Amino acid sequence: MKYLLSALIITIVTSGCSTRNAFSKLEVGLDEEYAIENTRSGKIKIDEQITGVFSSVYLNNFYKNIDKSTNQFYISVYSKTKEEGLKFTLNKKNPLLVQRLACNNEFVSLLPLQTKWTQNYLVSFEDTQLNTLTLKIDIGPSSSGPLSYLKDQ
Repeated sequence: MKYLLSALIITIVTSGCSTRNAFSKLEVGLDEEYAIENTRSGKIKIDEQITGVFSSVYLNNFYKNIDKSTNQFYISVYSKTKEEGLKFTLNKKNPLLVQRLACNNEFVSLLPLQTKWTQNYLVSFEDTQLNTLTLKIDIGPSSSGPLSYLKDQ
């Protein structure tokens, strides 16, 4: 009986916290939570020297009405060097569309930090059957390294 009572108390205590996550403590809305979960940020480097920073949001997991035959990203890039040779790849494939956006575009609220120095892009890739997507950003000899996203099912 003593073990049953102890097991019951432990079950009640641990299951009471299982429906909460970090976002519930921060009072973040559902849209903001999806945007944060689908955002990756990083550095663009040559060897160990940082030449830029970026943030990208995988839009397909956020906007459910996006055409499923493409994978779309909103990408904000800041580079110390000129952005000549800017190249985006997804799973080592080139994009179908790279559209430069104004700094006050429809996606600007998805990223927590925007400045007038960043360049914003809507980048669209052909859909792949893979569930893991690997995005890479190159600017001349600088590279971001691979960023992984999981597609919602």
